[in-house]
Amino acid sequence: MFGLQGGHDNGESGKNELVPALSGSSDNLVFVDPTPVARRLLWHLFSIGSRRMLQPDHHERFEKPGAHLFWVQSGAGELEYRSSRFELNRGRKVWLVDMARPRTYIPAPGRHLTITGFRFGGPGLEFWHEEFHGEENPEFPVDDFRVVTRMQSELVRLARRRPTGWEWQVHLRITEMLGRLLMSRELLASPQAELSPPVVRVLNAISANPLRDWKAKELAFIGKVSYSGLRALFQHDEQGTIHQHIQKARLDQARLLLADKRLSVKDVAAQLSFSSEFYFSHFFRRHTGMSPTQFRQHLKG
Repeated sequence: MFGLQGGHDNGESGKNELVPALSGSSDNLVFVDPTPVARRLLWHLFSIGSRRMLQPDHHERFEKPGAHLFWVQSGAGELEYRSSRFELNRGRKVWLVDMARPRTYIPAPGRHLTITGFRFGGPGLEFWHEEFHGEENPEFPVDDFRVVTRMQSELVRLARRRPTGWEWQVHLRITEMLGRLLMSRELLASPQAELSPPVVRVLNAISANPLRDWKAKELAFIGKVSYSGLRALFQHDEQGTIHQHIQKARLDQARLLLADKRLSVKDVAAQLSFSSEFYFSHFFRRHTGMSPTQFRQHLKG
């Protein structure tokens, strides 16, 4: 759904605009079929380019894999996403949406909406969505928009010419862009206070063995405090609950294991110490809203 134009519309008549088709929209796209190595290890492109719309453009959940990073090239409208509406206008802003969720791009009445960007995927994309959308807001400010347009031009060149090692170069450019989004949300800010030693020991233990079905009393023993004392320390350090950390670690590992097509769902359940595939599927659906099989289908290009 994304455009070949690397530049941002500067308001000059006719620049970077597409001729509308009879259907009410026109696409200018490069589609990419990522290699198996890129799918498993790197950020990879599915498509890049622009789309001009004269009518609302609705997409159901799981219609396409990956994420959509875009900005407004010309015109104006709204994005309907996560049960909210967000205003779309030209400026120093980009939007990042999860293709697993329904979304609608809506041109303003009597106007067109042209968006430019790219659709991409990669290992652990779900974790990025969780961090980015903690505020339920897909909009990100960009201080220097020249960085965005330059990156788009470079990605278009790589997708068209595909020189040796081009997928690694794509990975590096998308990584740089995602890093800027992290910084814009201050998600990499240094913690204001150090965590207490028992909490650090417990978090390290969970990180060292995320496949284990940890019990709270085991972790209290590792933290060298009572269970009630450990629970109080987690609350004091604003780390949520012990149970939340255990479940998040298992869910993160489940996603990573499911991305390996060599493993069956039953194999993944066994590695995560679930008593059966049924209980694992129930756990996964409860936390993600989709079954393990649906999740795997979503990862496919």
